[in-house]
Amino acid sequence: MTFYTYMMRNYLTEASAKGDLARDIKRDGMDFPKNRSCKFNRWHGLIHDYLEKRRACSACYEAFEECWEEYVECEKKRLNRN
Repeated sequence: MTFYTYMMRNYLTEASAKGDLARDIKRDGMDFPKNRSCKFNRWHGLIHDYLEKRRACSACYEAFEECWEEYVECEKKRLNRN
């Protein structure tokens, strides 16, 4: 699963900074960088740079870092089940 999909499935309707991030990502649609499933190297940096270009607030960066860690753990667990 991509980070984009992870965010849509887990946080889109949540009333939190993570939910705000998910809705911002959805609003940006095609402009948001979408990694391929299980591609972690470099993608963290690419998404971080994207947020920088969008002038994200500190709460957005914090939410991104937390969500990215969750996403990587989720994907690693999913891959180990197969």
